Amino acid sequence: MQIKEIDNFANIQEQMEIIQYLHSEFTHGLQTTTVSGQDKNELRTKLSVDNPQFVKLIFSGGTYNETNYFIDSKFFPLVYSLLHKNKLSNYFIDRIKINTTFPYPNTTKKNYGLIHPDFTLPNRKGMSIIYYINNSDGDTVFFDNNLNEKKRISPRQGKAIVFDSDIYHAGSCPINSPYRQIINFVLYK
Repeated sequence: MQIKEIDNFANIQEQMEIIQYLHSEFTHGLQTTTVSGQDKNELRTKLSVDNPQFVKLIFSGGTYNETNYFIDSKFFPLVYSLLHKNKLSNYFIDRIKINTTFPYPNTTKKNYGLIHPDFTLPNRKGMSIIYYINNSDGDTVFFDNNLNEKKRISPRQGKAIVFDSDIYHAGSCPINSPYRQIINFVLYK
């Protein structure tokens, strides 16, 4: 299981530009589940919680549906520059989106959202990046193929996690922070 942490994926100026943009132009949609397009019971454990989240799509490359292209022309250049700066721009982009979660009733630090891989297409190698927009609690949890917890990574503003897209993982709702906000990049070759 290859999971790489990059502490300064975005420098302070880039971090502030992202936050400024989100505070001034952020429009989002409510997604009533943390994972769409998957049987919600398929990868569930006793600690899984299917919480709602707000989602803002930045880019969709239409990988699963060739007519489903989208680009946020104001925000995309900023996040793409992060890929370029971190030498990750030689991949195709499946999607880039912002997920925002909030404290959810009756959850504890042990709980996590629905377990899922980000990308599983035959003959394609996928890579995922989770970039933490803000400091918060609400770990990202990684699992082996038997859904045993293997690693937890706590959010820290400016940090990113890079991992193979077929690795099972789940985000956790914050308990003490007012919200947890990430940018999820899904790339492939």
